[in-house]
Amino acid sequence: MMDIADRPEIAPELRLVPHAFRQTFGRPAEGVWYAPGVLNLLGGAVRVHAKWGAIVAGDRREDGKLELVSVNRPTERALLPSEEIPAWAKPLSGTTGGATLMCSVDLPQGSGLSAGDALRTAVGLALRDLAGNTYAEPETPDLDLQGQRLLVVDTRVRRQEPQEERPYTPHTDDLGAALTAYHHVQEPDPEQNAVVYAALAAGARGASMLIDPPGRPAVALVDADLVPAVKKAITKAVEVPPRYLTIVPRSLNSFSVS
Repeated sequence: MMDIADRPEIAPELRLVPHAFRQTFGRPAEGVWYAPGVLNLLGGAVRVHAKWGAIVAGDRREDGKLELVSVNRPTERALLPSEEIPAWAKPLSGTTGGATLMCSVDLPQGSGLSAGDALRTAVGLALRDLAGNTYAEPETPDLDLQGQRLLVVDTRVRRQEPQEERPYTPHTDDLGAALTAYHHVQEPDPEQNAVVYAALAAGARGASMLIDPPGRPAVALVDADLVPAVKKAITKAVEVPPRYLTIVPRSLNSFSVS
């Protein structure tokens, strides 16, 4: 059977990770698994999948340990269970299973799209297939947002202080209004406030901070034709130029190839 890293019908970004696995361990991966990043809105009441996410490739281990290597940080390896875990693998600290996995996450932690959730999901899928573990994927939300975009704003601010989330119960089906109401219930950082109020002043339907430590991201619901104007207003309102990720709400499920 042809090595996954060499199969032309598989997207290049998916072949890259099993190729890195082969280069590192000198053997082909048994499979490759992908999970999208998750945008948690309104305290997790609404979860939206994005196209950016996590890819893992690897094979099974017979000793029950979970060996993790990062494409981006190859020298910072993890062998779980362990009390010493590199920062990039912290989201997997409670995960168990016999596998060696090469991991790639194209979202920085704290950017607003829960990179840790994507990595946990991709690893969960790998363990399910390699070791027979059961894994339940979160349901994909059904959002009717035709002509609208979710503009995720990574302020690039990272803080060690925890950001506590206050309880919020939506009282409207209008997502824009609910986002803004959620924001007013929370205790945002100044950078998050600046983003939210600049977005609203530029015509966003709603905006709120996001809880994604250690970052201080935010999100705005924007009509597609207003996205450039809202970006310009936000960039003008903050000191550090943000990183923007524009999401077209749609179903985008996890998958595996073996």
